[in-house]
Amino acid sequence: MGQPAARMLDQTAHGGMIMVGFPLVLIGGMPAARVGDFHMCPMLNPGVPPPPHVGGPITKGSASVMIGGMPAARMGDMLTCAGPPDTIVKGCPTVLIGDSMSGGAGAGGSGGEKSGKAAPVSSKETVVEEHYLNVAVVDSGGFPITGAEYELTPPSGPKSVSPLMGGVKEANVDSGSYDIEIRAITSAKWSKKTAKVGEKVQMTAETTGVPAGEKATLEIHVKDSAFPDAVLKTIETKVQGDKIEGEWELVVDKGFLKLQEQKLKGGGFSAPAYYFVAKTSTLSQRSGLLEYKDDIEFKLKDKDGNPIADKKYRIILPSGEVKEDKLDGSGYAKAADVAPGKLKISINVRDDKFPGA
Repeated sequence: MGQPAARMLDQTAHGGMIMVGFPLVLIGGMPAARVGDFHMCPMLNPGVPPPPHVGGPITKGSASVMIGGMPAARMGDMLTCAGPPDTIVKGCPTVLIGDSMSGGAGAGGSGGEKSGKAAPVSSKETVVEEHYLNVAVVDSGGFPITGAEYELTPPSGPKSVSPLMGGVKEANVDSGSYDIEIRAITSAKWSKKTAKVGEKVQMTAETTGVPAGEKATLEIHVKDSAFPDAVLKTIETKVQGDKIEGEWELVVDKGFLKLQEQKLKGGGFSAPAYYFVAKTSTLSQRSGLLEYKDDIEFKLKDKDGNPIADKKYRIILPSGEVKEDKLDGSGYAKAADVAPGKLKISINVRDDKFPGA
């Protein structure tokens, strides 16, 4: 009797799932899984820190049913793993795949749901050799790389560019030598994590495999916890020396203050940070966050221009943070490293308590 046919996203014994399937054959609405298709394993090996299992390909399938030139996988078939071997524990219950290998008129597995019948395996039939590419592309931790693309150069014919989803998988290819070049924006970084208003910062995104001179953009976004992210500026540039580079400075102008005022209308608070997204026509990478800080200086004088000294003051920042201190003998005060933008300053000239204090 046959076993339920395995498909992409079907579960394995280690708690993971099959991540790849053959897109041209759908079983129960999902791509069919075959020998060579990879799975993901969430388990960890013993150690400090515990190294993760790295899910490998399906190693066993039906000897008589081929899908896209590879043996069909079924519930109960084995998969390789960095830990103990894994097993497929779930499949499509309405499609059963057998394992018949008899000569002459021996039949393969049968199934429902329009699965059809497997063709007889004849001892006299011609065996056609098929070739395929199955290359895993992982990072230094052994995890599949995504968000990139690869350029495939075959022995003959045109090159092709496809998204990279953890590996290179091509079926029914010609025999010969293939050149695979990975294209990606591998990192995106600010030159510093904190800058002062008036200070320019550098943006650098490193690339691999992206042709020099290809058009690129650097999008600067503002991120504020209580509000949607917004694009502040887009800088057009090009890839040069495996890098996308640009320079930016936060300008606290009327536009910046108006945007902040709109955010604060509802009585909320604003504590913005900034990130950029480096883009080519098909690739993108996001940076970490950058904070801008400012220094506030003020002096209190009477109507005749004489300093009013030693008075308590309170500053309410756009973030909601409150700073309290005392003016010096010349009526002067300075608050360093505060978020730029509009703020409220209260000075207690009567030497009593602030409201709510």
